[in-house]
Amino acid sequence: MTPKTRRIAAVRDTGERSPLLRDKRQPETYVAIADTCKDFPNEADPKIAQELQVLLSLVYPVVLTTGLEFLPGFTCIILSGHIDSPHAQQFVDAATLSTMFMNITAFSVGSGLSTALDTLCSQAYGANRFDKIGVYFQTGCLVVGACFVPIFLLNWYSGEILLLVGQDPEVAKLAQNFSRWAIFGVPFVFLYKLFRKVLQAQNIMKPLVAIAAVGSFVNAVSGYLLTYHTSMGFEGIALSRSLGNMALPLMLVPYFYGNPHHLNQWWRGWNWGEARAQVRLFLKLGVPSFLMVATEWWAFEILTLMAGVLPNAVVSVSAHAVQVNLNNLIYI
Repeated sequence: MTPKTRRIAAVRDTGERSPLLRDKRQPETYVAIADTCKDFPNEADPKIAQELQVLLSLVYPVVLTTGLEFLPGFTCIILSGHIDSPHAQQFVDAATLSTMFMNITAFSVGSGLSTALDTLCSQAYGANRFDKIGVYFQTGCLVVGACFVPIFLLNWYSGEILLLVGQDPEVAKLAQNFSRWAIFGVPFVFLYKLFRKVLQAQNIMKPLVAIAAVGSFVNAVSGYLLTYHTSMGFEGIALSRSLGNMALPLMLVPYFYGNPHHLNQWWRGWNWGEARAQVRLFLKLGVPSFLMVATEWWAFEILTLMAGVLPNAVVSVSAHAVQVNLNNLIYI
């Protein structure tokens, strides 16, 4: 090989082995491929005990609150069954039919539509748009408030509707009287459910347990006093149901007074114009949620109507009432 040929080969060899765009100001860095596959066992190991503790801390307030909210219906059945009257079975049936009718026409509507706030308020809270939470709350008030008008009329004349579906005339009349006393607590329940959704979206759940406990206590104590120590009798049970429902949102007043930051964070005053602008979005989320809740609730409640058309309807509805309320407590 001539000297010229050696020089050309050396140049080619250098070009093949050295990068053309090497930054000569930076030192070379070599990364071992094996290092990228190194295991870090302490970084991703699930800590089951800690995760379970966190999960239970979130679950138990919801379970207790839901159970305490179901308790007034069970209390009404117990109070009705202990009235010293030959018509005690009819009272149990009437309380059961009235509760069934209100669950179908009222509480399933409020519970289903208010579920829209689960999505809306959670998104607003996550985006730090706390003012939007107040707007969505007002939208919920508009929607469920508008629904209360037909709900009121349906329950006020529930006796005629129960007769149309084949229920016992005496029981249907008693159920209508029960509904007329209990219907006045429904708007308070709707308001409480809206507040509950707003607070849960902000991870504020424990105070709701105490509030639901107070509502159940008011229902039980007032029911006992009005039923057994006044002339109201059976109708006193229905009035106590309204009083217990009224206590739910009213107990939020002292709570917000003692914890004003839990209210001031998202409440910016009334803004009905912006609230009306969000009605379509609220219904877009709330109506499917209502249909889902209604399908589940109605499937249970229609069984009460079926028990009411059996040959021995009074006994059938009474037995069904006890069984359904026990199932509800277990289902929670």
